[in-house]
Amino acid sequence: MECAVSPLSAIVAVFAVCAATAVVASLTNRRVLFAVAKPLTTALLFVVVGLPQSGFARLIDLGIAFSLAGDVALLLPTKNAFLLGLAIFLGAHIAYISAFVGVAGLEVLSPPAAVAALVTGLVTIWVLRRLWPRAAGIRVPLVIYGCALGTMVVTAVAAVSSAGGELPVAVALGAAMFYVGDASLALDRFDKPIKYAALLTLGVYWLGQLAIALGARVAPF
Repeated sequence: MECAVSPLSAIVAVFAVCAATAVVASLTNRRVLFAVAKPLTTALLFVVVGLPQSGFARLIDLGIAFSLAGDVALLLPTKNAFLLGLAIFLGAHIAYISAFVGVAGLEVLSPPAAVAALVTGLVTIWVLRRLWPRAAGIRVPLVIYGCALGTMVVTAVAAVSSAGGELPVAVALGAAMFYVGDASLALDRFDKPIKYAALLTLGVYWLGQLAIALGARVAPF
């Protein structure tokens, strides 16, 4: 008996192959392959979302657009590439926060959101303390970015908890994985190198982005 593969499954499979290729290219220092596979993987998130059917999906697409630009910026061989990427990714988080707040409304003050705020707040303080000694000159941008990153997770939790099952729990998990990926990138760069860092800074980051994109695909908001 033949088993038909759904279009979405095929898209996710292609996304996974591209993501794995980028991670391997990063770990093996294959710069040209990495420079192709990295933005291609992020661009495939637009295909995962599909034609936006809601305001929520359009804001997620905007966040993906910022993420794509940020990924490209981090590839640039310039001194300020990291700061440029940080600024662009801040736009991605603002877009995602706007999408999640649009769903959650006053539920951003709910108990689940409060718990998420406590956890992300403590983790963000810990991460910033680790980065502080070697982050002279960019401490203010890192604090701003850390706050935005944590807020993205908190609002995602609020959105999922208020959506009555219409927004998959995976969206909140995706936001948390996005947080882990970005925090790992900062720790790897400014604290001490993480062995096989690309598995966290790229692999976990893209898993999080994929979860958010899949949520946007089905969200009715």
